[in-house]
Amino acid sequence: MWIFCGGMFRSGSTVQYQIASHLVEQAGLGRRVTWHSPDAFVEVRDRQRSDPGLLVFKAHGLTAAMRGEVEAHGARVVTVHRDIRDVVVSAMRKNSWSFRHVWRSGKLRWWTRRFDEWAAMPGALVSRYDRLVADLAGEAGRIGRLLGIDVAPALAATIAAEYAIDRQRERTAAVCDRRERGELAVKYDPHSLLHHNHVACGGVGMYRGVLAPAEVRAIEDECGAWMAHWGYSVDVPDLGIGQRLHRWSLGRAA
Repeated sequence: MWIFCGGMFRSGSTVQYQIASHLVEQAGLGRRVTWHSPDAFVEVRDRQRSDPGLLVFKAHGLTAAMRGEVEAHGARVVTVHRDIRDVVVSAMRKNSWSFRHVWRSGKLRWWTRRFDEWAAMPGALVSRYDRLVADLAGEAGRIGRLLGIDVAPALAATIAAEYAIDRQRERTAAVCDRRERGELAVKYDPHSLLHHNHVACGGVGMYRGVLAPAEVRAIEDECGAWMAHWGYSVDVPDLGIGQRLHRWSLGRAA
């Protein structure tokens, strides 16, 4: 059976993948599947047909084949959302994007829509980024219950320590070292799925120190209904003349 970790971009789906994989492998119930493009899932699935265990797969996009595994074969879904304003900042920092690039490329609607598709899957475990990172032990327990795996307090504490932000930064540094030594042919670690710059920033509300007031207003104008649905309040910052002109120049998202 497949376990899909299909969270929102830059929102903690890799941590969920790591925790789910840890639990499945430690219990001897299955294994993780390394990164593949969502479009390659059918090929990956066909190669694994003889594997009777649980298979953990990470994908930001939900394909028709994945949907079929959930609806027809009982595949499990683990997903996570994050304040879209912080998602924008995290993506900007990781990819060296400008706000205008993010805004004009239509990424806000793309990111929120893809998360909503995962969250709508039957039986999906929906987590929230700020609560996930503040309580990794609790997240391990929630994922364990979804998968029918007993997570004792000692195991939950071990997992919380293993996937804490400092340990993740150590892993990303190791990815950098391995790439420099020519030991990695790809830009990420095939086991953890961490890129060399994966942990760009893990803060909550960090957008306030990065985005201009007009940019915050632009995101809230575009995604206000989504934010309200998932429990995020809007700031509605006051805009002076310069910021009003900046907001006008942005227009609507692509």
